[in-house]
Order: sequence, then C-alpha cells, then structure tokens
Amino acid sequence: MSLQTNKSTQFTIKELSIISKSNEVIDIRSIFDEINIFDSLFLPVISGNILITDSTGLTGKIVFDGSESLLVNIVKDENSDIAIIKKAFRIYKQSDKRNEGLNTQRYILHFVSDEFLYSHQQKINKSYEMSYRNVVDRILIDFLKVPKSKLGGLYEDSIGIRQVVIPNLTPLDAINFCAKKAVDIKNSPNFVFFENLIGFNFCTLSTLLTQDTILEIKFTAKNLDENSLGDMSNAIKLDVISQQDALTQITSGVNSGKFIGFDPLTGSISSKNISYADHYDLMSHGNDNPNISVLTNRDNKTNLEMNDSFKTVSISGSSRKSSKYIQANDPTSLSKIDDTENYKFQRKAILHNLMNRRVRLVMPGNFQLSSGFNVNLDAKRFAEQEIGGDNNDNTLSGKYIIIGSRQVIGFHKHETFIEIATTSSALPFIPASNPGQNQSIMGY
Repeated sequence: MSLQTNKSTQFTIKELSIISKSNEVIDIRSIFDEINIFDSLFLPVISGNILITDSTGLTGKIVFDGSESLLVNIVKDENSDIAIIKKAFRIYKQSDKRNEGLNTQRYILHFVSDEFLYSHQQKINKSYEMSYRNVVDRILIDFLKVPKSKLGGLYEDSIGIRQVVIPNLTPLDAINFCAKKAVDIKNSPNFVFFENLIGFNFCTLSTLLTQDTILEIKFTAKNLDENSLGDMSNAIKLDVISQQDALTQITSGVNSGKFIGFDPLTGSISSKNISYADHYDLMSHGNDNPNISVLTNRDNKTNLEMNDSFKTVSISGSSRKSSKYIQANDPTSLSKIDDTENYKFQRKAILHNLMNRRVRLVMPGNFQLSSGFNVNLDAKRFAEQEIGGDNNDNTLSGKYIIIGSRQVIGFHKHETFIEIATTSSALPFIPASNPGQNQSIMGY
C-alpha cells in the first residue's frame, strides 16, 4: 500500500494509551502536547518523552512508578501500512510537574523500551566459549527474553571462537562489551548494537554503510521557504556539525598511530604501527573516496606517517602464538586469544572517522528515518553560478548513514530530526597539501 500525504508534516494517531497497574487502558490522545521519540546507533534501546497537559486528574489515578506502559501507534496516513511506529514502552519517570491554573497540571512522562529496565535488574557473571555474535544471541534470549518480533533487525557473524568472561555486567552492557571486541571476516572491529524501528541489531558499520539508501534528500534555496514542504525529500533545515576536523583526526588516531601491547603471561612487549589504511581499507564504505586530507609537515612527512600522533597501550596475547611452551602444553588456547591489537586502537579510529563528517537535518515527519538506514544528501552551493555550471556542493553531498533520529510529534505537526554521518567522501579526489604551503608559512 502506498503512502499518500496531502501535507508532509501530517500524521494520524491510531493509539496513544497508558496501561495502568489494574490493566486499565487510558486514552491520552486528547491531553498530550508533544511526543519525542529517540533512537541512536550508539544506544541499545529506543526512548522518549511526552508532554502532558492534564485537566482530567490523571496523576490522581496513576502513581507513575515504573509499572505503567505506554502504547504508541502513529502513522503518516490512516490508510497506509508504511512509515509507521507501533511500539510498547515502559514509563519510568514523571518530571517537571507544575500547576497551570486551578484545574490543570503539566508534566513530562519519560519512557523507554522495556528491555532497558529489565536489563538493569540483573547482572551477568558468566563465561562463554563461542563467537561474540553467539554470546549476544544467548544474552538476548536467555537474559533479556526478547520476543521474536524484536529480533528482526540485522545480525552479522563475528569471527573466531573466544573465551568470553562477562564481568558482572547488565545484559545490555554485556552486549556492548562484546560489540567493542568483535571483529568481522577482515579483522575489522566495527560492530555496533542498537535498537531502531525494525528491532535490535548486531552488525558491522561496513554492512550498514553499503545498504541501499531509503531517501534522496534535497536541500536548496527553496527549502528556506516554509511553504515548500509538500515533498517528503525536501529538508526543512540543514546544519553542519563537523565537516573536517584535522586536529581531532590527529589526536584520536584516525590518521596514524601506534599500538603497544604487554603480555603478562610471557612478559613480552610488542608494538605495531597503524596507518589510516589499516582501519579504513578493512571496511566497506558508501562513497568512492576516503574522508581524509593528506597533509605534508615540516619534516616532509604526511599526517598518515606520524605514528607518534596517538598511542594505545593494552594487554595483548599475540606473542603467545610464538611461545613454544604454550604450543606444547596448551595449544588449544592459541585459537581463543583475544587479539586486542586488532580492535583496541582501530575501533576508536573508526568511530572518530565516522563522526568527523556530520550533518543535522530537520525533515518532514518520517518514521522510516531511523538509525542504521542510509540517505543520499544532495546539497547545493549557496553562491552565484555560471549558467549551466555545476551547482552541487561535493564537500557535503553524498551517501550518509543515520546515526541518530528524533521524531517530534506536536498536536498538529510531525517533524523528524536526524543526525547523519559518513566515513567517506563524494569528492572525486583526495585533498592533499603541497610543499609551497609549508614554505609560505615558514617564510612569512
């Protein structure tokens, strides 16, 4: 069934109800002012809040102590089966309560996926001997008891059987612990765990970045006119959060750095130089070229060769693979070593590289704009152009992944705020400095 909208910010609330302790269903569609629903590539669950203007005495009937549920079923068009959100949440807090006249109160109800509260009520002290992906499966099913309807997201296998010890963590923290250590078939540590509108996901950025785009977003001068919001692909507002931060790329190890490992079992110390290519080339990306600039310094070296820019020191077991004693007495342990040199440095560099180019967009309300999905941004230059000239801003345009979304549903309007980022660039070349720039600086 297709989506038919007369206005891009329209919506229809099919259900907005609170389930009380006595299992009473209370319809709050007539007393809400605004709903905010949040998801993020870096958060395990969906959360939100709802502003209530109450003249019905609801707070006298409900305590709001964490036992109440919120049922949300909102669609863009009443006759459409796409662009919808249908989900149950747990209300965990009431805040900002104040009187508005003699008979009315205003307050905010905060809600979150039920798995979040359930996770905080237990700890895992357990060891597993399996892949990190399988550990995540066991935690979701055995500890969080996630229903099948929420297991419909993307799941990807991690490589290697590991001896995984969960050190007194909540289930969701334990899954995040696994995501930070898991590597894919290319030994790239780019796994993420998050919940979006299709359910929970445990997959790599490589997989997410190469998925098809769900929307072609346009931002041109006409978008500045509030009367031009009939098209769901037209952005209402665009803000550049970060476009190219050379200092952060240096200090976070994106350009280059060094891993130093110490093995307490063998007493050995090892070091490994890591370049931009060592983490970028192991992944798949959405655009053609790396999101990097090659800068030559006063020593006539590039920023991709300066391995003292950033260092990571960690326990490492890689030297055990060459230990004759371990090979003779405990050979099975060699295949289960947690290779910190493959993820400790690289994961931080990967995430900083992703966050280096970020844009915030305000879009006509669209529930499909959720974390983990890709969009294509077509940004135009705001400058005078020759007739027939290329007006595309290649420094901003290209394929992006949504790393966070906020659905804002007012009484008469639905808008979606999204934050998008990319590890790569749509520029047809890799920017590079030339020796004359250094000479100009030194000789000025």
